[in-house]
Amino acid sequence: MRVFKFGGASVKNAEGVRNITEIIRKYSGEPLLVVISAMGETTNALEKLCQAFFRRDPEAGALLEEIKAAHNAIAAELIKDKKNPVFDALNNLFVELEWILEEEPHADFNFVYDQIVSLGELLSTRIVAAFLGQEDIRSRWIDARNYIHTDNTYREGRLKWELTEHRIREELLPLLGTRC
Repeated sequence: MRVFKFGGASVKNAEGVRNITEIIRKYSGEPLLVVISAMGETTNALEKLCQAFFRRDPEAGALLEEIKAAHNAIAAELIKDKKNPVFDALNNLFVELEWILEEEPHADFNFVYDQIVSLGELLSTRIVAAFLGQEDIRSRWIDARNYIHTDNTYREGRLKWELTEHRIREELLPLLGTRC
């Protein structure tokens, strides 16, 4: 099995997503595991949003709208079928973020950070998975949170190696049709 990891600069825009799709297409005849970071400067934007929310700065709403607009624009440029479920998936992630922002911030900034900033990878991977499907590249979106387990140390989670290894060996690899 090959594992590809594409950083945020690789998927910063529609052209980047098309480029990684061509790389993936070259290896589509073999088992692949593709890991994708948040798009472009999304992590930075989510960090700013997190800070604004934690300070109860009214700027938080505008920051969220910028993040939404950027992701929706990339998805709209890539996905031809405007009824593709990816648009609902993105909307649901943004609704989840709005719900977080409607509450009082948790007293621990690191907890808030984990709740908000982690959505960047979910947004990017949903878009990329939808585009791969549109391009007839067989793929399956998998939520890494179901397989990688950490303790409750916010922002510095320590990997629970035994549980993670077990979940990957016993659940993820069979799902991918691969053995280790």
